[in-house]
This record gives sequence, C-alpha cells and structure tokens, in this order.
Amino acid sequence: MSSHPSSQGVDVSLNVLERIRRCAASVTRYPIDILTEDALLEDELGIDSVKLAEIAAVVGREFNLPPERLPRGGKARTLRAIAEVVAPLLAGAPLQPAPAVAAAPAPVVAPAPVAAASGPAPADLEARVRAVFARVTRYPEELLTPEADLEDELGIDSVKQAEVLAVLVKELGLSRGPAPSQRLRTLAAVCEAARAHLPAPAAPVAATREASAPVRPSPSPVSPQPFLPFAGKVALVTGSGKGIGKVIATRLARAGATVVVNSFHSRDEGEKTAREIAASGGKAVHLWGSVAQEEHLERMFSSIAEQLGGLDFLVCNASNGLIGPFDRITPRDWDKAFRTCITGTYECAMRARPLMAARGGGSIVTMSTSMSQRYMHDLGCQGVVKAGVESLTRYLAAELATDGIRTNCVSAGPVHGELLGMFPDAAARVARWEAATPGGQLCTADDVADVTELLLGPKTRRVNGAIWVVDAGLSGTVDGLLPAATEAREPRPGSKGFSYIHGHDVRALLALES
Repeated sequence: MSSHPSSQGVDVSLNVLERIRRCAASVTRYPIDILTEDALLEDELGIDSVKLAEIAAVVGREFNLPPERLPRGGKARTLRAIAEVVAPLLAGAPLQPAPAVAAAPAPVVAPAPVAAASGPAPADLEARVRAVFARVTRYPEELLTPEADLEDELGIDSVKQAEVLAVLVKELGLSRGPAPSQRLRTLAAVCEAARAHLPAPAAPVAATREASAPVRPSPSPVSPQPFLPFAGKVALVTGSGKGIGKVIATRLARAGATVVVNSFHSRDEGEKTAREIAASGGKAVHLWGSVAQEEHLERMFSSIAEQLGGLDFLVCNASNGLIGPFDRITPRDWDKAFRTCITGTYECAMRARPLMAARGGGSIVTMSTSMSQRYMHDLGCQGVVKAGVESLTRYLAAELATDGIRTNCVSAGPVHGELLGMFPDAAARVARWEAATPGGQLCTADDVADVTELLLGPKTRRVNGAIWVVDAGLSGTVDGLLPAATEAREPRPGSKGFSYIHGHDVRALLALES
C-alpha cells in the first residue's frame, strides 16, 4: 500500500517532464527525441539564453506559474532540472490537462515586447529600460524583474548586456554609457546608472533610432550569360546563418556552387538564408548542428555525402569567444571557444578530407582575426584562440596537401556588422579604429567574402598554408589598441591642449573612456 503514493508521484513527475519536453520542442522546433531529460540545453543542444527564457515563459503558461517562480540560470540547465523545480510547485494540486501543442508556440512568436518597445516610450525610466531589454534579448517582459541577476538568473551575458547598453545610450539620449567596470548585475542597477547620465532636457530620441540594415552583397554586373566559376561545386560554410558567414554563403551560391548553410544557435536565420539563396536562383540546403558536438558533425557530413555526393569547399566560419574584460573570462568560456574554433575546425577538416579527396581535391578556408598576433582590448578570448586557428591552418595545409586539398586562413580585422555592436562603447571604438586605419575606412563583410572566394578558387592554386590579413592596414599601424590611459587626460606642457602617449596624438583614444 505504501508504494502507491510513491508510484503516483513518479507518474506526476514523468507527466510534468513530458509536458516540459513538448514546451521546449514548440519553442525550438527540435525533434522531441533530441530533447532528452539530461542533455545540457545550452552546451549540447545549442539552446541559447534567449530561447531558454522563451521556454521558461511557455512552461510558466503551461503550468500557470507566476514569473518569479519560473526556473532560471543553473536551475534550467536541463529539462530534468526544470521539471524538478516545477513538480514541487504542483504538489498537492491536480494537474490540468495539457493544451494542444499547436497552441503553445503562440506566446513565443507573437512579439509583444517588440510591439511595446516600438510604440511611444513609457514615461517611467524602468519601463523604458525593461522595454529595451525585451527588444534586444527577445525575453518576455514578465521575466525582466528589477532584482533578477542579469547573468546568473537570466543568462544575459556580457556581450548581450553591451548591446542593450548601446541601445539605451542612443534611445535615452544618455550623455555617456555606464562603464563596463561597473558590472551592473540587475535591471534596477542599470536604471540607476542610466538615470545618472540622463540629459537635463530629456529629448525623445527613440524616433531617430536607426534600424540595422541586413548585410547584402553588392549586385553583380548584368551580363547576357554570366560565368559561374563554381558551377557543379559543393560548399559547406559553417556558421552561415547571419553576418560574414551569410555573405560568404550567398557569394558562393551566386558563383554557381551548391551551398550547405549551417547554423546552430541561429537556426531560424540559417533556414532563412537558405530560402533567400534559393529564391534568388541559387542552390542551397540548411543543415542544423554545432561544430563543437561530434554527434552533430557526424550527422551533418553523412547528410552531405548522401544528399550531395561529396564536398569541394569548406569555410570554417563558426566561432565562439567571449568579448569582454580579460579578467572575466571563465574556464567555461575558454572551453566553448576552444571546442568551437580549434576542435570544430579540425573535425570539420578531417571529415571533409575523404569527401574532397574522392572528387580530386578541394579547398578549405579558416577564419581568424588580425588581432590574434596583437593585443586588442576586450578581445582576449577570441584573440588567443584564433592564434591557435592560424597554427592549425598551417598543419592542415601540410597534412592534407597529398589529397589535393589546400588550406588557407582569412585573418580579418574589425568588420562593419553585428559583431562590432557587441563591443562595449562600440560607436567610440569604431571611430577610433577608423582613425587608425590608413584610408579611414574599416572593412565590410563583402571585403572578407572577396578574399575567401579568391582563396577557394583556381587562381590561388599555389597558395597553401597562408594567412591573409584583411583589415585595410589597421594591424600595421596600431600600437596595442589599449584603452585610453589615465595620464592622457592632462595635456603635455607646451602643447595646444591635446594629450599624447608615446609621442602619438591620442584624442581618438579618449572617445573610448566611459
């Protein structure tokens, strides 16, 4: 008799877990068999903090839980962990029948926070700040409580926080943004910091907000019979759902290649990129998966072999690495960056090898940063790991040459696009980098795609193991890109009011100070 209540409790827990799996499937559109109870949602399944928040919101609606009781942070690392939070809250209360799965995604896809943010700005500062957080992170506003820890409870990392602060500076007309060293941990702390920098006459600036335009390749010249140099070729571009990877994938498709668009965290964007290529007359398929997960790679390359018969080009564009202060890099950040950039590149190349060798050879292009050999403030994690990518490129070039495979690296500097917006004080840094670049202009994603396309093609058939820098000359002129020093605030005696460090005019450096 005593075993009956225990058995009933197990049934209730299993019921809760199954309903939570269905909630996760409705948000992520993952096959439900992938959503196992103990899989790490972020590290193994690639469900980022934004999707985790959406899942938490859907779970809250499924079980009628108040926002403050929703599982967050470490309590939401696996579906089992979420169930262990939810089940005790339901103890003693009869479970309601599960609603139809088709109705679950509705709260997710309906962009209520976006609509609220796009209307007239709320008079209350906290409401305006919350609206900006909701729009940038795509979190439901009910999760953004004033005292919730942004990073530990909500999973809003330093990169996403920097994006939010950049938008707040523009929309609230702040005289300057909060310094990264302040480490604002809650929404309430952000509000206080913003209030300190509000201009005296509060002028609404939300209407002047510029919508970020999607990066589009320049149209090719019209010709009666365009020459397609990559016709009949198959190309895999990892991390090509958006940004530079998307531009490269689109460029290769326009050159005649059948492109395998790959994305992991940005699955929706990857599928959209493949559709856009097909709509413009190109050939593309989308394969979801993480280059840092061996099982995903096995499935991806098996699909390429079965569906497309082989591979000619591989562009290892998928990347990971914290952008932020050097002393905030954690062992987990290093592990994710290394597994994606080093192990992922190596595994992709070795799996591509037999597919390319069967077709008489091929070409691989890896992606690095020109700051891998120099210092750039807030790029410590990526800079160090990308130096390893350049070394790996040389080894792959030597090892794979016997199969007719060339391996080269594109080492790009700051490129106009989404990534630049992730840096703290992005606008000031861009102005400073442009001032230090010969010619005064940074590169674009099209510039990187130009060199990538050239390295893949036959015109560089004798180029192997090379690291080609694409940064408009910035890396040849910088002297460390250190943040502006304190002593730079005082003018040198006898000068005209401007300050100098090591003999250089550093007026541009002062823009970086918060």
